[in-house]
Amino acid sequence: MNYVERIIELLEEEYKVFERVLNLSNEKTKYIVENNLSGIIEILNQEKKEAETISKLEGERQKILDALAKEKNKAISNLNDLAFIVTPDEWQKINDLKEKLGEIIFKFKKANDLNASLVSSALEYIDFMTNVISSYFSDTTTYQKDGQGSYQKKNLFDVKL
Repeated sequence: MNYVERIIELLEEEYKVFERVLNLSNEKTKYIVENNLSGIIEILNQEKKEAETISKLEGERQKILDALAKEKNKAISNLNDLAFIVTPDEWQKINDLKEKLGEIIFKFKKANDLNASLVSSALEYIDFMTNVISSYFSDTTTYQKDGQGSYQKKNLFDVKL
C-alpha cells in the first residue's frame, strides 16, 4: 500500500470515528435532558477513548505526509498540498472525504453547542433555586430596644392570592 492509499484509508477511519462521536454526542444530549449523570459519565469516557483514537489517526496521517514530502522532495503540510502529487481519482477521493469530514465535524459542533447550552441552563436553574432557598432561610431578625428579637415570616414565593 502506498502513502496516498494509506492517507485515504486513514481519512475513512477518521470519518467512522467522528460518526461514532456524533452519535455519542446525540446520546449525551438525551442524558443531559434526562439528568442522567451516570449515563453522561459513561458517554464522556467513551468520547475520551474516541478522541484518543482521532489523535492517533491524525498523528499517523501527519507522519505519512512527512514521509511523502521527503520522498517527493516537496513541502507537504496538509491534504491540500497533495493536489499536485496524486492522481485525479485519488484527489477526488481525498476531497470527498475532506468534505464529509467537514460536514460531520460541523454537525458535531452543533450537537456540542446544544449540550453546552443545556448544561448552562441547568446550572443557571440550580443557581437560581439555591438563591431562592437560601434567601428564604436567611436571618431577618430585628432587635428592639428591650433586646428582644422579632422575626419576620417569609414566604418562599412572593404571591398574593
